[in-house]
Amino acid sequence: MWRNSLLLLLVLGTNSGILFGQTKKRYTVDTTSEYNKLAFSLYSPSGTCQIRPTDHPKLVTVYCKSENDDYHPAFVTRQSNKTKLVSLDMDDGKSDGITRTLSGKVFKSSYMEFENKCNVYLSHHKPIILDLKYGVGEAFADLSGLAVERLKIGTGSADVTVGYQEGKENLVNMDTFSIKVDLGSVTVQRLNLSKASNIIADVGFGDLTLELSDTLMLNTNVKASVGAGTMEILIANQNTPAIIYVNNSILCRVKLNKHFKEIRKNVFVNDSYHKDAKNLITFNLDVAMGNIIFR
Repeated sequence: MWRNSLLLLLVLGTNSGILFGQTKKRYTVDTTSEYNKLAFSLYSPSGTCQIRPTDHPKLVTVYCKSENDDYHPAFVTRQSNKTKLVSLDMDDGKSDGITRTLSGKVFKSSYMEFENKCNVYLSHHKPIILDLKYGVGEAFADLSGLAVERLKIGTGSADVTVGYQEGKENLVNMDTFSIKVDLGSVTVQRLNLSKASNIIADVGFGDLTLELSDTLMLNTNVKASVGAGTMEILIANQNTPAIIYVNNSILCRVKLNKHFKEIRKNVFVNDSYHKDAKNLITFNLDVAMGNIIFR
């Protein structure tokens, strides 16, 4: 009899969405006049993480959950001058560094079964500096309508997507957008809405995709180094003026679409380029053994 009762409880618990042993955490940061800027850093060694914009009066709201009873992410806040420093470390104390990062790319499913999950909501009420680091897993960052002054993204073997919704561009001009890809992948959707003046990319063995859905809102310089990975640039609007400088080797492959022509050795421009073009995107590309593809 007691066995049947226990089985019934387990079935009811599963069907109702109750996960026994699940740990849930919530953290918030108030919006006050004591500071005029937010510097938010995130470290996610494994699991999934989502960042989304919100109109909530709280400047930062974080929800984390895990099937690990001992899961205790570190959420730390402090203030430096007029900047609020906030850090979220999703590490559960069981990460094994580079070994997990390398094996996670091959045996990814084994880490997804008991993953840690965090949802981060950021408000547009203050300018933001973002520093996001990922190890294994998946991550998504919707920065629509936020005021991001600087953005830094690094991934070990995680697959990361960051971008903007149509018509919801960055509220301020972004000074620098830095991207570092080791074994994983980073996809930037509607890059033109970031309003970034400088984009710095370092691609090791992974993949980086930059998507421009329309013309830029200001002149943008892209400096990228590609080791053995792949960097792909999609320019949807061919009215976007562009010039490409390439420093390549015999071991690499650079593929340009039909709209580009070579004006001198390793310098290419598209049909919309002229030297005084507004909203020009300039690429300085250094590629060793990898691939660079323009579509």
